[in-house]
Amino acid sequence: MAIEKVKKIAIVGSSDRKKELLDTLFDLNTFHLESVSEEIISNYNNFKTAIPEHTFDDELYKISVIFSIFKEFNLEKQGFIQGFLPQDFDVDIEEFSDVVNNYNLDKLYKEITFLRNRYHELEGEISKLLEEKKNLALFSNFPFQFSILKGTKQTSSFIGLVNTKNLTKFQSDVRTQDLFVHVFESDKNKSKVFVLFVKDEKDFVDQIIKDYSIEILMPLESFSGYFEEEAQRIEKKLQELSGEQNVIVSKLTEFYSEKRKLLILEDYFRSLNLKESSMLHFLEGKTVLVVRGYVKEEQYTRFVSVISKLNFISFELETDSNDLVPVSLRNSPIFRPFEFLIRLFGLPSYSNIDPTMVVAILFTTFFGFALGDAGYGLIVALFGILFAMKYKRNIGAWKFFMILFYGGVSSIIIGLLTNSFFGNLFATYFPNFILSKLMSKIQVIDPTSPNGSVQFMVLSLIIGFTSQMVGVLISIIVKIKNRSYLDAIFNGLGWLLFLPGLVLLVIVGLNPALKLLDNILLSVGLMLILIGGWMSIRTPLFKPIAALVNLYGIRSSYGISGFLGDTLSYLRLFALGLSSGILASSFNLMAKVIGEMLGPVGILVTLLVLFALHALALFMNVLGAFIHSMRLNFLEFFGRFYDLGGYEFKPLGFEFKNIRLNKKH
Repeated sequence: MAIEKVKKIAIVGSSDRKKELLDTLFDLNTFHLESVSEEIISNYNNFKTAIPEHTFDDELYKISVIFSIFKEFNLEKQGFIQGFLPQDFDVDIEEFSDVVNNYNLDKLYKEITFLRNRYHELEGEISKLLEEKKNLALFSNFPFQFSILKGTKQTSSFIGLVNTKNLTKFQSDVRTQDLFVHVFESDKNKSKVFVLFVKDEKDFVDQIIKDYSIEILMPLESFSGYFEEEAQRIEKKLQELSGEQNVIVSKLTEFYSEKRKLLILEDYFRSLNLKESSMLHFLEGKTVLVVRGYVKEEQYTRFVSVISKLNFISFELETDSNDLVPVSLRNSPIFRPFEFLIRLFGLPSYSNIDPTMVVAILFTTFFGFALGDAGYGLIVALFGILFAMKYKRNIGAWKFFMILFYGGVSSIIIGLLTNSFFGNLFATYFPNFILSKLMSKIQVIDPTSPNGSVQFMVLSLIIGFTSQMVGVLISIIVKIKNRSYLDAIFNGLGWLLFLPGLVLLVIVGLNPALKLLDNILLSVGLMLILIGGWMSIRTPLFKPIAALVNLYGIRSSYGISGFLGDTLSYLRLFALGLSSGILASSFNLMAKVIGEMLGPVGILVTLLVLFALHALALFMNVLGAFIHSMRLNFLEFFGRFYDLGGYEFKPLGFEFKNIRLNKKH
């Protein structure tokens, strides 16, 4: 486990060749670019930030619009589970070059946006027709052409709603003035009437409308023919517009096949945009260009050689405590998957150490105890290794699935030692099966028995105590690395001696050799802790108080109360492992009882119930094991030594999120 060594470098050369330098740095893909600080330039005010010559925001915007249109029309054919899995894909260098050099993005953008806009225009027209259809439905039994409502020079007309109980009287009143009245629809509450009158009778008509509280129904002006003709016209137009919409969706579906090329272009233009914006980190004067950054030690010699060929001068700068040095982790393939967890929590500072190997061991152990079942562990291990192989070229996904594989294997081991395979599945259904007898012989602890549960609990505490001591030991190493030697002795070694002494005090018994060892550990450790507290404060009057409270942890990075709380927190391993087995065994018994109640079909029902319940238990137990294993690492363990503040070493170069570029076959 290691944090790779890097060198802080400054590059100086002619400002006229800044574009050439940027291209070279981008192609090298080894230089972590930083802004130039004032301390390396004496006449800093005479320099200015370089301005990017070009951006690719327009191209990225067009691609994002196209993707949003695909999403708008639900063209993304992606299942629920698939949404949680990586979607990047392999691309050969030949295909990559062909797409970035020859693809006509502008043409595709214009065509797709035209189709989208036309589709929305059609939606507006369809909406208008549907409103016409809704209005037309009010006049479904109207027997005349709607053009009659437009009237003539001498006549006018209207359609209205009259209260049905007043209909007879209304007809009698209007006929006294020789008005034409036609009732074309009626129910017990309202009646629809058509009234035709000469314009000289308008005052009388207005009074009638007022007296009978007639609600005037206004058909749209676009209606002119008979009801059936207008209905056919609307339906025909709706079919035409809907057909055109279907054609547009079909064309967009065809364009969706271009998504692969668009994803390639998105990575390409995003990287070029990053490259151009990196120019903002360059500092240039009238003739001189200054660039600062970091290079890994192993790549330093080649980097300097390439830069010198450009007639630029590069020289190493000293790093100090104020520098925020980028961090790059390097681990063996066995432990590399657990870098996923480290990045999830946050990278360590450059002055700290890489805890990946220790986290790998602890997390795998915690997960195995928390899940604690060989059956569940077998499923998790198979799931992990199969998906790790499937997504082996996606580093992030490979790391996650390999973590599940390691955790599953650990759970298989713990499950065999505790005789738990889907709980007591074998004992419940196959008590005389050879595997049942074999697992009984392998069993070391029975967590469901009183003695076994106590043993499991003690084992969890031992794991917790060991983890805490490893954390204290690592904190000592970090302090020595940072040359804090006194702190390492009085605030590190003291606790590394004193805390085991406290534990031995409980279990030492009457053994004289162990009692002597315990007294030495307690005495030396207590002395170092008290001295550490005494030295932590300058005021003489408060030095004795500081020495005493150092035991509690107020002045120290650790303390007795913190030790007890953190160690007891590991009892969650016992609780989770025990609940996993008990829950699975309860499901086995439940399925057996249900099956016995149903007679001949009981076997099938038992299998279905077992599958459903154990699937639920598997999900809950794996989720609990993963979360609590992370918690024990991130809080109880990392709290002893871990110093956040690191950020990842990212060399300037192509950044591929959608694709994996295969440069060689």
